[in-house]
Amino acid sequence: IEFTILNKSFHSIFDGLYGGNQHLSTKALAKYGCGSVTLNNFVAYKEGKSYVREELIKDQNEMFRKYLLGPTTALRFKLAAHWYYMRQGKSIRVNIIHSYLGGNFGLRRIMLEIKRNIDLDNPVPLIVGLKLKKGYREGLYNHWVTVTGYGDHFKVLVSNNGKREVLDLKELSEKRMFVATAAIRILEKNQKEEISS
Repeated sequence: IEFTILNKSFHSIFDGLYGGNQHLSTKALAKYGCGSVTLNNFVAYKEGKSYVREELIKDQNEMFRKYLLGPTTALRFKLAAHWYYMRQGKSIRVNIIHSYLGGNFGLRRIMLEIKRNIDLDNPVPLIVGLKLKKGYREGLYNHWVTVTGYGDHFKVLVSNNGKREVLDLKELSEKRMFVATAAIRILEKNQKEEISS
């Protein structure tokens, strides 16, 4: 499968890992930290960070404690992203798109959003909902991952706990209550002024 991917390598940013990993630190982070790891993946990529393992653990813990303590819905993720960037003096837009039970309309919109953002060099946060049917990717449910590339036929490349994986969103969405993206766009100063006027 050929993928269109982000400009910078995730491996070079995350000390050889393909993105952050919630299992590097505390039990609470290991259990509930996938959303905070995903938000930290986005922030680290956009800020051009380059981690050694200890710094990565510190940043993930801080993101978890300050912004996303506990399980995270798409709306909670959006609010945390706004709060994080507001504290940095920046404005963002977060676009949440759901696809329920393999619905094609939502899935097509998700893929268009992923394509638009990857082409703009933005990683895309993706949440996979409750498992409804057995089969494809048994262990992947109630979990956030970071989309780093896209291919044809609903295939995406993701960072999942420091590993690079390929997901078939069509097959996944047919066996989950939903899949959803929470794509983050950092706004330039002139875009902020347009929104406020």
